[in-house]
Amino acid sequence: MLTTVNMSNKMFYPALLAVLVVSPYLCGAKHVVMMPAPTKSYLIYHAKVGHALTELGHTVSICVPDYLANKGLVPNKAIGIIKYGKQLGDIEAYIFNKTNIIAGFWAGEVPGIGNLGILINTFKELVNQILSEEAFITSIRDLKPDFLILESFVFTRNLIVLPYKLDIPFGLIGPSQDSLLNRVPFNSASETFFFENGSDRKTFLERVKAVVASAILMAYDPFTDADIVTRYAPDKPYTTIREIALKAEISIAETDHILDYPQSTLPNTRRVGGFSVSDAKPLPQDIKSFVERSSRGVAVVSFGGGDIKVPDHIKSKMATAFQKLDLNIVWKTNGGNEKEDNILALNWIPQNDLLGHPKTKVFISHCGTNGQYEALYHGVPILCLPIFGDQFYNANRIYVKGFGLYADIRDITAKKLTQLIQQVADDSKYRTNIQKASQIFKELHKIPSKEAAYWFDHVMKYGGDYMRSSGQQIPLYQFLLIDVIAFLLAVVIVFTLVVCLILRMCCRRFKKSKLKTA
Repeated sequence: MLTTVNMSNKMFYPALLAVLVVSPYLCGAKHVVMMPAPTKSYLIYHAKVGHALTELGHTVSICVPDYLANKGLVPNKAIGIIKYGKQLGDIEAYIFNKTNIIAGFWAGEVPGIGNLGILINTFKELVNQILSEEAFITSIRDLKPDFLILESFVFTRNLIVLPYKLDIPFGLIGPSQDSLLNRVPFNSASETFFFENGSDRKTFLERVKAVVASAILMAYDPFTDADIVTRYAPDKPYTTIREIALKAEISIAETDHILDYPQSTLPNTRRVGGFSVSDAKPLPQDIKSFVERSSRGVAVVSFGGGDIKVPDHIKSKMATAFQKLDLNIVWKTNGGNEKEDNILALNWIPQNDLLGHPKTKVFISHCGTNGQYEALYHGVPILCLPIFGDQFYNANRIYVKGFGLYADIRDITAKKLTQLIQQVADDSKYRTNIQKASQIFKELHKIPSKEAAYWFDHVMKYGGDYMRSSGQQIPLYQFLLIDVIAFLLAVVIVFTLVVCLILRMCCRRFKKSKLKTA
């Protein structure tokens, strides 16, 4: 009997010790649901952050539109997939077709307020359909998540009603810092919006434009519906999307002061650029042999993972320019899988791995967020050929920072395109600038997706109240000092009226005394 007890003790105490060591870790584990914008590039970086969260012990599920569910964009099999939007089909293609944003660019249209209005309404319709999908909402509710991570992308901002509807703590993540949404004090003279020209050195007229634009956006939010809470959370007290957003435990922006410009921040607003970046992996054998046989180096060409259809005459112009280079070209193009002496055209390329290859000399890109950060991470200068959205801002920012050049692919000749590519590839100043920035970026951020995951993990443990500014907890009119301005204006008016009244009385007395003397 004594032997049995001793044997039990030998098994019991190590097991107890293991439970004591592991239990705090297990108790801290949360079930996290992530809701990216319903397009490919957003899903890619959410999957990276989600993977980092699983490494911290959390259970992660990502909401994925049906048309992307089988694309392999969430490679970590430990991450659950919550499908939605089967009836919506290919959302990205629908957006491009409905807004005419790509076709309009190739036709030479200049984007204006009308185009923006169509884009806003298109996304609002999509978000309404997503929020109306009861089976999707129920699937999230049934998981009983401890925390939601939502995309703060301006065009899908109405989705921020979800955590309010479901009573779940949440955090925000997005491609840029939204100072207006997060009530981060800023100065329009030195800080930039994505719709500006991409420089923090503004002329007088640019500063006027920025002040007027920011004042309008403070007073009126065109990206959200005023009745969104009434429609989708009717049992809750009325509030607005902006007021819900201020309850976020933390807001993380995929930007930083290395690729972007320095901006004011609050403790619960974190700027962490480049969630999609990673060290380069070995290339597939066919691409590897093509890359390594180039004596002068390689140019990587990509307009992103989206279905961006490039007109044949533009493709022809690009091919003509590429053939005159002394570089080998790896070109991601729809209808690719063609091979010439110095051009390898494919439907898909391992972009990050190519940019990390020592033979790569220049990246020719539309300048989307993922691509430009991968180029920064690997220290590859960029020739930017923007097409839509914030790509124009990004392209000009690359030029201002000295990381490369930009051009309008519609207007530029094949000869000029060849010259620009060769200039970016051969002029050492571009590579020197971006490689220095790459070193700073790696030293500060290490692995950005893990840094973002760290902050989400942190607020899940401790909450974000201690980082929340009082300016995020008071009515908008107080934050904008409208009551103070009104009071001071009233004081000035009253003072002016009193002074005028006194002067008027003095004038009258002076006139009376003058009449008596006469």
